[in-house]
Amino acid sequence: MDHPRLTPTQSSVLFILLAESRELSTSEIRELGPALDKAGRDRLNSLGLIESRRGARRAYFHVLTDRGWAWCAAELHAGPPARANSFLRAMYTVLDGIGRYIDAEDLRLHEVFGRPRLPSTESDESAGDSPAVDSPPPATTPDADPRAQVAAAYHSRVPSPGGFVLVTHLRTDLPVLSPEVFDATMVAFQREPGVSLIPQEDQALLTPADRAAAVMVGTQPCHLFAIEEI
Repeated sequence: MDHPRLTPTQSSVLFILLAESRELSTSEIRELGPALDKAGRDRLNSLGLIESRRGARRAYFHVLTDRGWAWCAAELHAGPPARANSFLRAMYTVLDGIGRYIDAEDLRLHEVFGRPRLPSTESDESAGDSPAVDSPPPATTPDADPRAQVAAAYHSRVPSPGGFVLVTHLRTDLPVLSPEVFDATMVAFQREPGVSLIPQEDQALLTPADRAAAVMVGTQPCHLFAIEEI
């Protein structure tokens, strides 16, 4: 497929999805950059650059496809489009610098952008002489509702609902659940409205531990879990 030239708004949406490396709602995209309207959404989907789905409250959620990742990689050295404003030219200058770094270090794009967001350390820094520790997972007991334990572990991992968490992390946070109970709970949970259990599209991002921790839904290994705000 030829490399399509997009409008500044459409390009910006792809770069936002690239930088976040996760599924974003239309409202989240609007908070980070320009608004994605129906025409832009339809064009990006028709070009195979993003995939969109309708979630809770009829909100749309979007994720960058493999073709979208390839488009962004090609844009690193493409230069700004004709008649680009000064802000877009500045962004492409930064992208070119990122491209030079990736080339010099012999990296792939997902090795730069496909990393999970680290939790903020502000609370640790403001704690004075208190020792810095990782936030512990929620306390669980064997007789607690497994679904509630999964939900609590998920919410302890994300700053706001809707963000994806690796199944690997949830298994680690819930050692009290046997693998069989964990898997059955996750499969049942994902059938509920507003809950997603999906494969990682870019398999190169998965570690051996991530692959081993996947939950099978039918014949499909799933690695990412999210609960939308409902």
